[in-house]
Amino acid sequence: MSVSRKAAIAASGLSAAMLLAMTANAAGAATAKPVVPVKPVVCAPAPGVDATTVKVAVISPRTGASASNFAGFYEAAKLRVDQQNAKGGVNGRKVVLTSYDDQASGAIQTGVASKAIDQDGNFGVIEATTADTMFPALKSANVPVIGLTNLPAQTTDRNAFGATGAFTTSYTSLGSAQKLKDLGASNVMVINHNSPGANAAGTAFLATTALVGLTNASRIADAPIGAYDATSTALKFKASGADSADLILLVDGSVSVLSAFKQQGINPKGVLVAGLSDPATVAKAPAALEGATGSTYGTVAPGVPGKPGLRTYVNGMKAAGFNPYGSSAPIGFVSADTFLKGLALAGKCPTRQGFIDQLRNQDKITGAGLLPIPISYKPGLTPDGDPASCSWYMTAKGGTLVPDLKPTCAPIIEVATGKVVKAAPKA
Repeated sequence: MSVSRKAAIAASGLSAAMLLAMTANAAGAATAKPVVPVKPVVCAPAPGVDATTVKVAVISPRTGASASNFAGFYEAAKLRVDQQNAKGGVNGRKVVLTSYDDQASGAIQTGVASKAIDQDGNFGVIEATTADTMFPALKSANVPVIGLTNLPAQTTDRNAFGATGAFTTSYTSLGSAQKLKDLGASNVMVINHNSPGANAAGTAFLATTALVGLTNASRIADAPIGAYDATSTALKFKASGADSADLILLVDGSVSVLSAFKQQGINPKGVLVAGLSDPATVAKAPAALEGATGSTYGTVAPGVPGKPGLRTYVNGMKAAGFNPYGSSAPIGFVSADTFLKGLALAGKCPTRQGFIDQLRNQDKITGAGLLPIPISYKPGLTPDGDPASCSWYMTAKGGTLVPDLKPTCAPIIEVATGKVVKAAPKA
């Protein structure tokens, strides 16, 4: 075959191949979907929110008589937020915390809350304190607020969430009264400081005692906040005929009372100490606290085995150089974890209303594994959910704290009637 003949055949084959390729490309072009450019999410303006950050205020006593009781709260909240920020934040935004010191003073709290919201424009608030003057303003501005469950707003205000459940004066658990009964108590004195939460908790406790077979000796409802000379308190206890006590005080105040008991030769059958969860506290006053029964502020007790969430929290706090065992520190971690959950639920364009609406519809809040059982923010016994049914107790022995292996979970009663309205849950 001539060279010209071979060239003609090759050209013919090439033309056919090109024709087939063009035909295939045309068919593909006819069926391919057009590429639509992805538009960035454009959000309406929201307080404390920009393209890369969400600002959140942390309000607690950093100085003053109550500061030691709330030590570690901000640091634990920041630890949980830092953990989340290391993973990219929430919906692409980093969470920025700013600490505000309210000194547990109503007047100061009003001022710092105004600065946090009106001047600094924070999206929401994480808090632990005994004052409650800021809550009307937070409610008016629809500011999400999550913190230590000890204030009436956590029942009445839809925007206010208790980290461990709803706070309510209408319903309470039988757990504390039953624990004292188990310790051998028969006649109990309630000693509380004069704050909204402590007063309400004392009144609720007194409604439970008769239901488990205890009698009430008397009550001291105006003890100072923080450490004080409790000699007169001890003398009143001795004169009352009480054999046991429920101390609804800051931990420093409870140590003062128990030290005065020892000085007066008083050896009660049972003593409950709210917030006694730090072994270092017992090591500083082993004689005064020996045999006392402490409880956390609603979280898993330190030292309980088999709790991955607790282990993560404790290791993280220690690695950051902070004490994980203070009364309020675990509540800071839980509050921050729940706040992060609310932000995630609020979506890529978070608003205060969206945050509140979404979080109020949740019924499996675990507090990063630090709550004894999951809690619900859906309407229940109160519009803001149910009060906690479970407490975790520890006993001071030999200069340290020995935790119960499981929480004490008890029925919830209606304070006004004594009627059981919710059975004890299974832990």
